[in-house]
Amino acid sequence: METLRTTRLILRPWTLADAAALYAQAQNPKIGVMCGWLPHKSVAESREIIEHILFKPHSFAICLADHQLIGSIGLLFPNDSNLPLAAGEAEIGYWLGESFWGKGYATEALQAMIAYSFEKLRLTRLLAGAYQENIPSQKVLEKRGFRHRQTIEHFFSKLTGETHTAMLYALAATPIFR
Repeated sequence: METLRTTRLILRPWTLADAAALYAQAQNPKIGVMCGWLPHKSVAESREIIEHILFKPHSFAICLADHQLIGSIGLLFPNDSNLPLAAGEAEIGYWLGESFWGKGYATEALQAMIAYSFEKLRLTRLLAGAYQENIPSQKVLEKRGFRHRQTIEHFFSKLTGETHTAMLYALAATPIFR
């Protein structure tokens, strides 16, 4: 898998050596609750998550130019996603450590993944979900051209056991369909 670069960020494949840095960010309950997963409880758990979840194609660690890990961004395809995806479509998801919120990093990483998805992978459409209360994530999606397509009431997260209202966003590769 390749590495993507932006002005301030490096999006690279995950490695097991990232476990401690992942744990440092993902133990924060404010992050997982907005993403539909529980806070990590140990470096060992973070290592397992890297091995079993993040070692997938098109899953990237978001790092600053100095290589500090600050979050994650990736694509899920029809067999892995809970969203209604057709052939040529993928779900995009991302998160950042709390101390990196509000600095434009999510928007920058998302733009790089949009280009990668449409230009390199030749996908036709990206879908993204955000809980209704996660206004900052919705604003990131809208800044990058995603449009709200559906509100899903009573969306149940299997990992947390919680129910939320989820906002479904979409972005088509062809501007006429946006």
